Amino acid sequence: MQKNFQITSKDNLAVKHYRKLRDNKKARRTEQLFVIEGLRIVKDALQYPFLIQQIFLTETFCHKYQDILQQLQEIQIFYIPDYIGDYLTDTEHTQGIFAICKMQKQKPISELLQSNGRYLVLCNLQDTGNMGMILRTCDALGIDAVFTSCCCELYSPKTIRSAMGSALRVSVWDEANPMHLLELLQEQHIYNYASVPAKQAVALTDCHFQNGCAVWIGNEGNGLPEEIISACDNKITIPMRGGAESFNAAMAAGILAWELMKTK
Repeated sequence: MQKNFQITSKDNLAVKHYRKLRDNKKARRTEQLFVIEGLRIVKDALQYPFLIQQIFLTETFCHKYQDILQQLQEIQIFYIPDYIGDYLTDTEHTQGIFAICKMQKQKPISELLQSNGRYLVLCNLQDTGNMGMILRTCDALGIDAVFTSCCCELYSPKTIRSAMGSALRVSVWDEANPMHLLELLQEQHIYNYASVPAKQAVALTDCHFQNGCAVWIGNEGNGLPEEIISACDNKITIPMRGGAESFNAAMAAGILAWELMKTK
C-alpha cells in the first residue's frame, strides 16, 4: 500500500479531514481521532505504537529536519507546500509538522487505581490552559492518574498544545456524572478530599495523605458543587497569608499535587 502522497490543493480530502478534526469537537468524538502539531509533541507521540494515523509535512520542514524522516517510514505521510501548512496550523508560527492521532480507549477504572495511588479529580474545569498546565504538572510529579468530570475537552488543540506531550503520558479517565465518579472512587476505597477556600477545612499543611487518595478541584470561578463537597470524605484548603481570595486552578492543583506526592 502506498504510504506517501503529494498534496497540492487545500481542497484535498485529507486536508479537509484534518481541518474538520481540528475545529469540530463532535467530529473528534465521533471518529475518536484528534490532531497534534509541532515537532516535540509528534516525537512524543512516536513513542506509542499505532497512535499516529497520518502525518503532514511541509517543504520547509522536510528541508530543515531531514533526520526525523527516518522515524516515519511506517506512517502514512502527506507532503504539502508551505501555504497548506499555513492553512492547517492553529498557531502563529508553524513548524510544518502535523498529525492525526487515535484516541486511547478508556480502561476500566479498577485498572487505574492502586492501594497507595495519588490522584487529582477535576470537576467543571473549563479553561483549556488550566487543564493543559495541570496535566503537565501531574506528569512531572508522577500523579498516578487524573479523573475528569464535566470539564473542557482533553483532545481540543488548545488543551493538547498547553499540555504538550503530557496529554499523551498521563492516564486520564472521564465520567460525565461527578457524583457517580465519586461513588466509583469510594467503592475502590479511595479517600476523597474536596479542595475548598474555607476556614472550616483542614489546612493542607496539617494534612497527612495516606494510602489511596484523591483531591477534587473545582471550577475556576465557582469551585466544587456543594453536593460533591458534602459527599467527599474530608475538606482541605491551601492556607493563604496575602490578600488574594483564592489561587488559580492550575496553581492550586500544582501545590496539591506536590503535597500528595511528597508523602507517597
